[in-house]
Amino acid sequence: MPSSLKLGKTLIPYEERKSPRTKRISIRITPEKVRVSAPARTSKGEIQAFIEKNREWILENWIKLQETAVKPLRVYETGEKTPYLGKELNLEIMDTPHKMISAFYRKDHETLEIKMPQELQGEQRQEAVREILEKWYKQKARAVYLQKLNFWSSQMGVTYNQFRLKEQKTRWGSCSSLGNINLNWRAIMAPEPVLDYLVIHELSHLLYLNHSPEFWENVARYCPEHAAYRRWLREKGHSLVI
Repeated sequence: MPSSLKLGKTLIPYEERKSPRTKRISIRITPEKVRVSAPARTSKGEIQAFIEKNREWILENWIKLQETAVKPLRVYETGEKTPYLGKELNLEIMDTPHKMISAFYRKDHETLEIKMPQELQGEQRQEAVREILEKWYKQKARAVYLQKLNFWSSQMGVTYNQFRLKEQKTRWGSCSSLGNINLNWRAIMAPEPVLDYLVIHELSHLLYLNHSPEFWENVARYCPEHAAYRRWLREKGHSLVI
């Protein structure tokens, strides 16, 4: 039932959902609202205690999402910067007489060249650049994640079932009880060690489907600096947009 959640002086649209299929209390934050999901028999007091325990995290991420929602649109012009694995690549938009739109990463010059039909101008041109940029990011993210999943699963002695590339506003990854792993393609813009952490985090869920002390001990075994990467995502993850 929609209502409002007051955290300090901030009033946030709030929705609470209970279901017999829900195993534990969880919080999902979107630019529109905060939604709490809980098992059917969860008391109001338990939900309130969970919210209170996570109030700083809720408020921090709500504010970041609001800032992202009003972030000025990019213009996608030559000379603009675009992040990739923690580096700032130079965008170079080049006209071509051909109909095909393509993107090519010149690693030696830290430049992403985008070629497009010269007749595309204005908003059409900007949207075409944005679309090819997203396609390029997703291709790179899939390749990098697969390489890291295969490497770290071997190191950790675990086997995952399927991998899917996802776009989620408030989650960087997930792992199901069936061993299916989802990872957010936008993280390809973050420094590479952050991606290692995300992969190790989700692979650790193959051993522990929770965030118990044992789970975090396993993460720390393979990623000792995980706290720093989690902090990076909390503080800067909202900026990984195109």
